[in-house]
Amino acid sequence: EQIVHVPMIMQPRHRHIEVLMIVDVHVPHTREEIVHVPKITQQERIHQQEVEMVVEVLVPMIQEEIVHVAKILIQKRQQQRPVEIMVEVPVPMVQEEIEHMPKIITQEKVVQQMV
Repeated sequence: EQIVHVPMIMQPRHRHIEVLMIVDVHVPHTREEIVHVPKITQQERIHQQEVEMVVEVLVPMIQEEIVHVAKILIQKRQQQRPVEIMVEVPVPMVQEEIEHMPKIITQEKVVQQMV
């Protein structure tokens, strides 16, 4: 509950002042003169009263919310370009080689037995 102050409207007060006018009229004159005398009228007095007004004001409610935002990653773009590379590959050379292998000779053995 919140108290809100409502501004008061103030009006200036009217005051009445009675003025006593004395007009000096010479009698020997034969001339007529019109004199305007202000007429005083009674006015109703205005009373002001302070009024306190309680007003309910809606206050917006704040609510926190966790929002997941996608993160943007900047990556280098890899471009593939075909490249022609000429490579010289040595070809194995074929050489003849003479290898000496031992030769197996079969021999007969004669065994004599004595009787």
